[in-house]
Amino acid sequence: MATILDAYNEFISLYNQYRSVGNNADAIRMARKIDEIAREQCARSDVSMQYKEHYVNTVAPVREWLAEMNIGLGHKKNKVSIEDEDKIKSTDWFSADVPKLTMRDVAGLQDLRDEFLVNVFAPISPKYAPIYKKYRKDIGLQILMYGPPGCGKTHIVKCLAGTLGCKIAVVQVKDVMANLVGDGAKIIAEIFEQAKKYDKCIIFFDEIDAIAASRDGDESRHTKEQLTTLLTNMDGFTSATKPGQIRIIIAATNRPWILDSAVKRGGRFDTQIYVPLPDFEARKKLIELALGKDDNVKNRVDVPCAENVTVEWLSEKLDGFAGADIKAVCKQIINRPLRREIEYLRDNGKVLNDCITLSDCEDVIGKYINSITDEMMLSYDAYAANMDVLDFTKLYEEKAKKAKNDGKPLPKYVLRWLEKLEKSENVKNGNSD
Repeated sequence: MATILDAYNEFISLYNQYRSVGNNADAIRMARKIDEIAREQCARSDVSMQYKEHYVNTVAPVREWLAEMNIGLGHKKNKVSIEDEDKIKSTDWFSADVPKLTMRDVAGLQDLRDEFLVNVFAPISPKYAPIYKKYRKDIGLQILMYGPPGCGKTHIVKCLAGTLGCKIAVVQVKDVMANLVGDGAKIIAEIFEQAKKYDKCIIFFDEIDAIAASRDGDESRHTKEQLTTLLTNMDGFTSATKPGQIRIIIAATNRPWILDSAVKRGGRFDTQIYVPLPDFEARKKLIELALGKDDNVKNRVDVPCAENVTVEWLSEKLDGFAGADIKAVCKQIINRPLRREIEYLRDNGKVLNDCITLSDCEDVIGKYINSITDEMMLSYDAYAANMDVLDFTKLYEEKAKKAKNDGKPLPKYVLRWLEKLEKSENVKNGNSD
């Protein structure tokens, strides 16, 4: 009840804001939502009289204002023609077919796959369900995926959907935000309405931070409205009402630390899964696909490489790169011999049998600006530790230095960070070595 009441009160606040600035179109839309919630809650037998009195008292002036505006509470046309503004483009958000991918198509990243096993597959599998029920009753079907950009979060969700046999709606939140003012909330509500037609479905909100940033910030009132609509529709959506029903909501963000606390509290996106940079096996898979070295791909173009240019060597060189960056690097590397061969044929009238060389790889990698920075990776470490990044790095510095001196393995981004700190200290102390 508290979550619905919170949403209702938020709608009241938005309604008052819209009226105060003379935005009658959005005020009317809010008034209808307020009236709808009030009617539904007052008709329920499990809602206490105290709550019902609150709904009755707060909705009364809203209904009076609508009457003064000569606006009905139904969905028929009215004299103000607000309905024309309320209409949004009809879109079928769900894929026509279930994705043909499975979790086997997620290369490497065993820890990530284990997270999905524990939170999603185990509770619905006859093999694991008895163990799961022994420790937990709730199922992790409202998931927040976070991690560096370009690491294939959408691909992972499609693999999950294919494994579970779910239809999927991939919602780019930034595109929802690009619609007319006020349409974003209606689009979100429409997506959930479409989802109710399916017993097995996944709603995936990419870049959720576009609407779910902390409401203590300075974002617009329209963003608050969209977030409130999302949270209201989430409540109870994933609760199975019949055997075999699977409804999952997944959101992805590169900046989990800016999200509103209401998004991550219990009963919402309380299952959080970190999507890391590709590990060695994942990098190998991406490079094999880019260079046509994957034997499982039909009609592949096997790009010729020098003997000392191996997939394993490239995987080591591209440690610390996101999947999207690995694909971009491979494309630039391939363009080197491609350009040489085209220019040679143009100038000499015959074909030059060239290939990717070690020099091609080192030159491209050396000049490529990696989108993933060491500071970015430390921010994720700080978030996992539930700390501000500055406080985290202050505490972590001594621990990392000790681990390095003891010869313990550390991520490369941590080693680079320590080197930067050491150089900075040397400069500060007047030592240029």
